[in-house]
Amino acid sequence: MIGAPERILRVRELTVLVARRLMEGDTFKDLWIEGEVSEATLSAAGHAYFTLRDNTSQLRCSLFASAAANVALVPRAGARLLVHGDLDVYIKGGTYSLRCDDIRPAGAGDAYLRLEALKRRLTADGLFAQDRKRPLPARPRRVGVITSPTGAAWHDVQTVIARRDARVELVFAEAQVQGQGAVESMIAALDGLAQLRDLDVVILARGGGAAEDLGPFNDEALVRAIARFPKPLCSGVGHESDVTLADLVADLRAPTPSVAAELVVPDTGGDLVAAARLRRRIDGRMREIAADRRRRLVNAKRMVDRRAPPARVAQLRQRLDEVRRAIDRAIARAVPLQRQRTVSARRRLEALSPLAVLGRGYAIVEGADGRVRSDVAALAAGEPARLRMRDGRAGVRVESVEVGNGRA
Repeated sequence: MIGAPERILRVRELTVLVARRLMEGDTFKDLWIEGEVSEATLSAAGHAYFTLRDNTSQLRCSLFASAAANVALVPRAGARLLVHGDLDVYIKGGTYSLRCDDIRPAGAGDAYLRLEALKRRLTADGLFAQDRKRPLPARPRRVGVITSPTGAAWHDVQTVIARRDARVELVFAEAQVQGQGAVESMIAALDGLAQLRDLDVVILARGGGAAEDLGPFNDEALVRAIARFPKPLCSGVGHESDVTLADLVADLRAPTPSVAAELVVPDTGGDLVAAARLRRRIDGRMREIAADRRRRLVNAKRMVDRRAPPARVAQLRQRLDEVRRAIDRAIARAVPLQRQRTVSARRRLEALSPLAVLGRGYAIVEGADGRVRSDVAALAAGEPARLRMRDGRAGVRVESVEVGNGRA
């Protein structure tokens, strides 16, 4: 930023001075020129070309894109500007133009120059350095608000934060934000909030207004109080085009109080929607995994059933049942046959049995020793004997013995 101008020339004065110094072989550097803008154009590359004029003369000016990036104002027709630059003289064409590197509104006066001097001093002290700025907490639970109780800023901050996250607690620090005593009032509010240990972040807010209404926010004492405040601080002062020293020293600058509330408090509604979306994705994935595991389990069970002992036992049981049925069929065929054979054998045995002979009136003679006497010669007269008949035995005595050929 260029320092305060020591001398300001009118366009006609510059023209006369150029003519005089050209004759003397002098150069024109570090010039401050004031005039009204006419014929302002902006190229696609970002260069601005315009003309400064007064009642009698005009001066062609150029603001190249490299310098325009550091200039807040854009030359527009009809605006009165104070521009800084070096004079380029084109001897061949007999023309000259001002190559600008700074543009300020004309008529700023001593107040503007004092503000610029204070800004340079505070910048040199490092109060505006980016490396000292602290990030805002991601999920603040207690937010301090410094503003006027009667202004729209307090209402806007309350409305926005209630909509974004109703759980956030607001700690209101009433302060005067305009006029005499405003600086002291805001510093006292800062000092009071600094005593609260569980405070997460602070919003310094004020609605828009004229430049003189925003004067307290350019006060050095307030700027230094903000710099030493122990918690992150977001400024929401004025309208979007208003930038104060309080905005520059704050950890974060918002163009309006409403935007400050939005930057400080995240929208939980969006978090809930994101959480619901994530929940649906997780549920869907879990269902897919469960279905896949179920299919794999069924396939594994089928393989186990084919190879496991229960399946083998079932096969052997089936074979046993088949063998049992075959045995039953064989037994069913063999029993009648064996029964028939037994009956036939019994009949044959009965036919050959001596008892059958006895049933026809015959008797078996047993000696006294119980042995069967098949020959008469084995008997002796007077010997006791027993006759075995069909239905029992009878004791007898041999009276006489006769041999079959008639001999005794």
